[in-house]
Amino acid sequence: MRQVEESTEFRLDWKKLAKAAQGGNDVVPVCVQDAATRQVLIVAYVNQVALRETQRRRVCVLWSTSRQKLWVKGETSGDYLDLVSILVNCEQNSLLFLVRPRQTGACHTRDDCGRTRLSCYYRTLEADDRLAFVTPPSSSPSYILAAAATSAIATVLFIAARRAGFSF
Repeated sequence: MRQVEESTEFRLDWKKLAKAAQGGNDVVPVCVQDAATRQVLIVAYVNQVALRETQRRRVCVLWSTSRQKLWVKGETSGDYLDLVSILVNCEQNSLLFLVRPRQTGACHTRDDCGRTRLSCYYRTLEADDRLAFVTPPSSSPSYILAAAATSAIATVLFIAARRAGFSF
């Protein structure tokens, strides 16, 4: 799977919906969007149980079509998505979850620095059908947090160096 997740080769899974239906579980797609920024974080699936659990727990509970089981987003990574509201589309065949991420990431993949990606949408499709990695905008929460952490570390190192007698 990592080859697909980190590749610049365009290989959509055109049979995803058919595979989801073969599992015997009735599911609908759910778009999960940051309530504050409106950035799409992930598109997944829910069955009736996942929807009810999401409403009850007030965190994203999804249906894993690959593992065929309920999946609490953030259960292993800590990247929980707290539910703000649920919207239903006009044809009642998909949902939109507006959420507040507890941490800085929503995707299970990591960037080159080892940070959880803010969104699962981190590549653009180019005209030549190649994928290009998107540089996170400087206003993104993950960028701001990383910049603040880097600045804090640099300050601590500077103070420690001065106390040790180094001059700049």
